[in-house]
Amino acid sequence: MKCQKYLFTSLFFLGLALPGVCFAELGGTTASILAEQKQFNSELTSTQQNGYSLYTQTLNSGTSFQEYVSPSGIVFAISWSGPTLPNIQAIFGSYYGNYLSAAQQSRRSIYSSSDSLVIQSTGMMGAFQGFAFLPKQAPTGFTVNNLPQ
Repeated sequence: MKCQKYLFTSLFFLGLALPGVCFAELGGTTASILAEQKQFNSELTSTQQNGYSLYTQTLNSGTSFQEYVSPSGIVFAISWSGPTLPNIQAIFGSYYGNYLSAAQQSRRSIYSSSDSLVIQSTGMMGAFQGFAFLPKQAPTGFTVNNLPQ
């Protein structure tokens, strides 16, 4: 009985911890893309490109977002376009604070660039698009110009 109590308690706290790792977020790994697909209730496709994999999810709203994954399994870029924004906090992950800081600088379009992170986001109701890019994590030859502008 005591063992069951500890097992239940352990599983409970594990369940609390999982939502934070259930996204193939910017800078994260591909280990949980299927969990992310289930979370967003989206359609998922993947293709191999020159030196990276491209995972595309289409949300029920019609918005699609792409996750660019290096051969080492790191999500080095994300992009989105569609009538609604995807869950920005989920796909930016630990870089969400950078997105918020950039958003405070402008009410319309967002642009922020450094050696380690580039963010661009534009749009109005019904038409949003943007990307985030980690240049230091990208495969050789991949630049911001490879992302939809």
